[in-house]
Amino acid sequence: MGKFLAMILAIAGGLLGSQGPGFTLQYMQNLNGRVDELRPMVEKFDADVAAYGYSRDQALKECDSASGLLDALCSSYADAIERYELLSAHLTSLQNAPELKRPLILAQTYQKDIVLSVAEEFKPAIPTTIDGAAYGGGGFVGSWLVFSLLFSIIGAPFKRRDEPDGRWA
Repeated sequence: MGKFLAMILAIAGGLLGSQGPGFTLQYMQNLNGRVDELRPMVEKFDADVAAYGYSRDQALKECDSASGLLDALCSSYADAIERYELLSAHLTSLQNAPELKRPLILAQTYQKDIVLSVAEEFKPAIPTTIDGAAYGGGGFVGSWLVFSLLFSIIGAPFKRRDEPDGRWA
């Protein structure tokens, strides 16, 4: 029974693993949209402060000492710029990674709000790419090994000793 359950769970693991590249691609599309949305605001900020002879860093440092309305405005721009830089670097790291490694990099560096946004719209599909097949095979083998070992450990105390020499049946 344990081998059967391990095989069923391995198939489920293979199906789940095969979705990694597709999910990663949709994540990158969502991430790219967010970067594109922030870019004009950051570019406008850079142009506005440059008109007064400031660089972005100089303007943000001056914003640190601002108070009142200026503090509120600076805070909004500073948050947007920080988010833009974070998301831009994240997108670049995913774009520069080999396709086969992208899901692994995403698993280590994901942005929770983007993952939740993508998960709301994600529709599993049959992978037709080499990386989809690789992740599906990896999910299958990994799940089968884990669950086979787990069910062997759980079932070991319940095995009968039917052999006259004391070996397990």
